Amino acid sequence: MQITQTGPAPAPVNLTVDHQHAPLGVAVPRPVLSWQVPGEAPASAYELQVRGLDPATGTALTPPVWATGRVEIPDPPASPWLPYDGGPLTSDADYTWRVRIWTDSATDAEPSPWADSAFSTSLLDGADVVADWVEPTQTPVELEPEASFATLFTPQEPVPAGDKLHPVKLVRQDLPRTDVDAAPITRARLYLSAQGVIEASIDGAAVGDSVLAPGWTSYHTYTEFEVHDVTAALTDPAGTPRPHTLGLRLGDGWFAGRATITGESGQYGTLLRGWWQLSITRADGTHQTWGPDRTARCTESGPLRYSDIMIGEKRDDRMAAAVAGWDRPGFDDSGWDPVRIIPTAELDPATALEPFRGEPVRRLLELPAARVITTPAGETVLDFGQVIAGRVRLRAVGPAGTEITLEHSEHLDADGNFFSNVQGPNKDQRDLWVLAGTGTPQAPETYEPTFTFHGFRYARVTGYPGELRTGDAVAVVVGSDLEAAGDFTCSDERLNRLHANTVWSQRANFLSIPTDCPQRERVGWTGDIQVFAPAATNNAQVHTFLARWLRNVRADQLDDGRVVIISPFAPRQAAMEGQPGIGGITAAAGWGDAIIRVPLTLWERYGDVDTLRANYPAMRAWVEMQSRQAATELPPRLRGVDWEDTDRTSGWEALDEATTARQRLLWNSRMHFGDWLAPSTLASGAPDAIMAAPHLTSEFVGAAFHAEALRTLAQVAQVLGHSDDAAAYRERWEAVRAAVAAEYIGADGAMAPDLQGMYVLALAFDIVGADDPDGGARRRAVADRLVRLVHEAGDHLDTGFLSVPFLLDVLVDSGHADAAWAVLMQDTVPSWLYEVAEGATTIWESWDAVAPDGTVGAMSFNHYAFGCVDDWLFRRLGGIVPTEPGYRRVRVAPLTGGPVSWARSHRDTPFGRVEVAWERVDRAAPDANSAEAAADATAAGLATPGSTVRYEVVLPSGVTGELVTPDGDVRELSSGRTVLVA
Repeated sequence: MQITQTGPAPAPVNLTVDHQHAPLGVAVPRPVLSWQVPGEAPASAYELQVRGLDPATGTALTPPVWATGRVEIPDPPASPWLPYDGGPLTSDADYTWRVRIWTDSATDAEPSPWADSAFSTSLLDGADVVADWVEPTQTPVELEPEASFATLFTPQEPVPAGDKLHPVKLVRQDLPRTDVDAAPITRARLYLSAQGVIEASIDGAAVGDSVLAPGWTSYHTYTEFEVHDVTAALTDPAGTPRPHTLGLRLGDGWFAGRATITGESGQYGTLLRGWWQLSITRADGTHQTWGPDRTARCTESGPLRYSDIMIGEKRDDRMAAAVAGWDRPGFDDSGWDPVRIIPTAELDPATALEPFRGEPVRRLLELPAARVITTPAGETVLDFGQVIAGRVRLRAVGPAGTEITLEHSEHLDADGNFFSNVQGPNKDQRDLWVLAGTGTPQAPETYEPTFTFHGFRYARVTGYPGELRTGDAVAVVVGSDLEAAGDFTCSDERLNRLHANTVWSQRANFLSIPTDCPQRERVGWTGDIQVFAPAATNNAQVHTFLARWLRNVRADQLDDGRVVIISPFAPRQAAMEGQPGIGGITAAAGWGDAIIRVPLTLWERYGDVDTLRANYPAMRAWVEMQSRQAATELPPRLRGVDWEDTDRTSGWEALDEATTARQRLLWNSRMHFGDWLAPSTLASGAPDAIMAAPHLTSEFVGAAFHAEALRTLAQVAQVLGHSDDAAAYRERWEAVRAAVAAEYIGADGAMAPDLQGMYVLALAFDIVGADDPDGGARRRAVADRLVRLVHEAGDHLDTGFLSVPFLLDVLVDSGHADAAWAVLMQDTVPSWLYEVAEGATTIWESWDAVAPDGTVGAMSFNHYAFGCVDDWLFRRLGGIVPTEPGYRRVRVAPLTGGPVSWARSHRDTPFGRVEVAWERVDRAAPDANSAEAAADATAAGLATPGSTVRYEVVLPSGVTGELVTPDGDVRELSSGRTVLVA
């Protein structure tokens, strides 16, 4: 339908640069600019102008660095992104830009009003990074021996934290004095980084609001720097120049502190360094650049006695008086230590400095304590009502020297007592606060940790002076500051809670990088985000966040093409390779596939071709590594050995010609995590049960994911215009999938091992297809066997990390929606709604983290991987499915015949907000036979015969779609609001 706009078009809205609103410090030389068109009428043309700003006066410069003139927009629009194509952007510069649109194709039509925004650039070229590093005097971090993976699952003898940790470093430097006759400062930018974590202040006032800066990267390759506008801090309102002092606080962070899977110290280095570069412009156009020099002084005598991300923090406020005013002019630092100044080229370990891109970690929100519990053991425990990542802000009044301890946990034990739900070395999650004794009831002392965070709902408090009340404590939620993107709600409150739990787990684990959990390992497991990325896009704008993380993955890729299981990786982590069991796995099927599947998700959900292009060489290297191993190695089954045997190239001489040809295509020789944590593989409860899934499923998982990697890589190649590559990968996929089917799937659909997850992957990856020469008979047989296993399990799932994202989809798409509903609505263990019934507020690592008998497991209660079902809720219940990149076209086909009677969802797409709402109206039965059928349906919570569905769909300008009704009728959708009853 053609929509005619009368009068001028409305001004564009939601202007972004590099996917952020008016960003300070754009990190790329050719950012994409975007805007959205309000109303229903599509834009037929646009005009855009970008102008630099004079740093001395802040006025716009002429001519524009980019002026597009009127540009016609194709119908439908090809992309919501417009790559910058003007003159080269200058580092450390400010720009203003504006855009207007036409919604009438006539050349003399009236345009919209201009919509204006702004952005600033960071240091875009390595040559712009000229400042040196500052290294305070310090005792090097003591390197702890590498631990085995098994330590994560066994209790450890605690070591007092104070015996192995060092104080936070304070560094102060008086900035150069401004001459009395110098022009006033009109613009100032502070670029800031660290090998460690850093906070800066000027004249005692905090710079910026980010925490744990500069975030976690593969420090042995590159380190990021943030940028802050400090003009106001350095401007002299009275017109008289005054002295200024820059203060830095340096903590161990991920660089030197306890980090990665097993949590040893010094993963990247043993000495902390800070880096800053101050860019100053004056009213007369004079530009100056300042950096650290030898006039800086440092000390370890501040109140932060240690601050470790995993272990926790100790702050002794009795020591604050001795350094009061340390970051202000006039402080006497004559007793402080000198610093070492290090040029970037001389750093050891070396690192490149790159501008930070994305959203920093910030304090996101605060949760007041819900209650103060006195446990059966007589202990005092704060309950904040929600599992989070963050820390506790506490206030207290007491004598000097009073020591208060805060210990954090996500769950109480079966008796209601406090216990630590994570195990392993350095997993203390304990903060200590020593009072200065200066507080009063009207002005109590206050404490919030600085360079640490914890995963918790409960905090045990010991040593608190007086009565602890709910008003004395607040939980501060910490995470990457991502904009919300969508929401889902329906008629079943349990599913709404499941969705909310997923959002909370995502919020807690999207903290600088996508982590698995915020309390035990806290690392960027590639497998977890590979399965969760689609769901993540519905809840938050994760485009830049995940693109930034993929930069780490590429940096960590090994020379032979292997994509490591966690990223950022650490040099010390490499020592785990060769350990027995899963501890020795460096790269794994389904984990390394994040290098393909995460960029592909960003293309599907945001239309982002640039991230596909940036990762394409790494994708190819990952797949070619698999093919090389497949061609030369055999699985232990064919060599008569177990998975620990590493002589993988022997045994070929015993194979016949057909088997040899098939095996040369199968990537099945290496042990992977397999369908990790599939419930039945853990049923024995034995200590070594965790190895069952790797041993049982590695062969098929490796072979199946290799086939799928070839298929998805062919898709990526086609999108990027590499037609020859695409054709070659498709041909190889056909050969490999045929080999996988021949090796692992019988003519009757039977598979070994006979586990739900194997059948799910065979269907999801089209290992057996509907268009196969048998007319899809074997595919139907595989689906039937999957359904049989589901029913034999009492309509419970038995899927692990790699297969659970596809379970409900393959059941629905193979004609077994009833089985999908039965699994989704199951509320006994193992199931999603069992967790909800048990009061979960986040997604658990294990389906039975709380056993039916009440036993609480020592494991993570905040693991988003199994929350991947949230994407199914958005797509199959909410009804929002992108059929073209970036939701340029959508398919609305919600499952309206199940036990959910209505659902509402929305998704903020690159084009604007897509909204879908539907409600089923069940009709009264006209006769006895249909009345009986209606009664049966009602009892099951399903649609009754003759029921109707009311749909309301809102599509933004530039988006079209189709609505599929329960009878299969397809209705075309255009921009605007559509209401339909079918």
